[in-house]
Amino acid sequence: MAGTYILKPYMQRIETSRFARLMLFVGIVLLAAVYGMMCAILPVQLLAIPAVPVMLLIAIVLWMMPDLGAVRVDWMHSLMLWFIGLNIVWPNYVAFDLPGLPWITPTRLIVFGLLALVLYGVSTSSEFRSRIAETSRSIPIVSKLFWAFWALTTLSILFSAQPFFSLSKYANNQIFWTMMFVMSACLATRPGFVAKLSQILVVTLFVVAVVGIYEYKIQRVYWVDHLPGFLRVDPEFMERVIKSQSRAGTDVYRVRGTMATSLYFAEYLAMVFPLALHALCTSKTFRTFFALAAGVAGSVVVMYLTNARSAMVGLLLTLAIYPFFVAWRRRRQSPQSIGAMTTLLTYPASMTALALIVVFWHRAHVAVLGGGQHQASSQARDTQWAMGIPKVLSHPFGHGVARSAEVLGYANGAGELTIDTYYLSALLDYGYLALPIFILMFALPAWFAFKSFEKARDPEAMLIAPLAIGLFNFTVIKSVLSSEGNFPVAFIMLGCVVGLIWRQHQQAAAGPAMTAVPAQA
Repeated sequence: MAGTYILKPYMQRIETSRFARLMLFVGIVLLAAVYGMMCAILPVQLLAIPAVPVMLLIAIVLWMMPDLGAVRVDWMHSLMLWFIGLNIVWPNYVAFDLPGLPWITPTRLIVFGLLALVLYGVSTSSEFRSRIAETSRSIPIVSKLFWAFWALTTLSILFSAQPFFSLSKYANNQIFWTMMFVMSACLATRPGFVAKLSQILVVTLFVVAVVGIYEYKIQRVYWVDHLPGFLRVDPEFMERVIKSQSRAGTDVYRVRGTMATSLYFAEYLAMVFPLALHALCTSKTFRTFFALAAGVAGSVVVMYLTNARSAMVGLLLTLAIYPFFVAWRRRRQSPQSIGAMTTLLTYPASMTALALIVVFWHRAHVAVLGGGQHQASSQARDTQWAMGIPKVLSHPFGHGVARSAEVLGYANGAGELTIDTYYLSALLDYGYLALPIFILMFALPAWFAFKSFEKARDPEAMLIAPLAIGLFNFTVIKSVLSSEGNFPVAFIMLGCVVGLIWRQHQQAAAGPAMTAVPAQA
């Protein structure tokens, strides 16, 4: 028979011996046994240790994948919308609680699917990577602030006394913060995404408003008693959800809706309410106007029933800023508009009257600025700042991700470590520069939105104004609330602002004939 020839660059396969194959098999079994033992013995916070080699292997495989070009952006679009809807409708404490695993909820399953699609898309499509980079740079200063904040969070891990704990929280933040911002900015370049997202936020706002009003009527989170056993998480946590959250010295029930506490619920309401007001002001038919008016009124009632100053501050900021945005846009587009000119001329007097009402009307003063029942929380916040400043000064680059409460060491009446302001949390976690960068990152879009809103050509582009006002409300509320529960929504809204401005830039560059951007990333 003719000899066998091997063409270059191929080479003849070398068969391994039986002993080598046996040793490989034994090594795999031992590795599996070690991993199984580590997963059984290590606490959840330290499971990141055995996961590191696996994640590195996955990263190498993704890096080696060829450029295929096609990306299922439509799937990402749908998953993001499902996440934003279920994020508020489905309580995060209604979950499968399996031993050794985080709580399993529909939103987390959706995020897992979205993460898989994003990683695959980034690995296999240079066009997708280019669109993400291009979109993120549509507002250069905001992009730089975002990545500067990301760099500070990354650097702080090196100074953490519990690096593995900080690393696990950091990895979680990359999914719910970084990915949400980048993907929402990319998806917002597709016509219809921001409009659909806004509709979902408004509808779910009205749903939880109805839920909140009924909850206040019966003075109890009514569905907790009807949950099946497999959806009940830690009994101690569920007990905190069930019991009243009235302020010290009062018996006033505080509505919490689908969230664990009334404060988190109030913050969410303040962030989304500008979108509901915008939908009401731009409605086209009487039936739609009537339905939206009822929803907006219900939302205002629930914001008041949370008995949280943050909700009322968000309400007042929205009512103060949004009319100015609309009047200014109308004035620039129609200089002869009497209504717009009247609104602008009377704006200083209106704001002065509003301030006087808050200062001198007792009920409004208590709701916005606080009264005797709020003295305890205000005093606690002052004490925390006094305790925290020396610890901030001692660590210019922070104490590490998610370690602020432990570092501060302030306990509430129940003996739980707590912080009442994210401003102090950011300083303790990430260092000196984190706080100004954080504030500018979410507050500056209000200015860019103001400039963009007056040039908006279509209804979807006009959504940039309520989105930016919601972000501004979020920035102000973080001065009195440390929770990071609504951060994913905030980063999604920030990404939508960036994506809408990118679309406006593309329309301006293409001229009046351009009406849409490509649907694929």
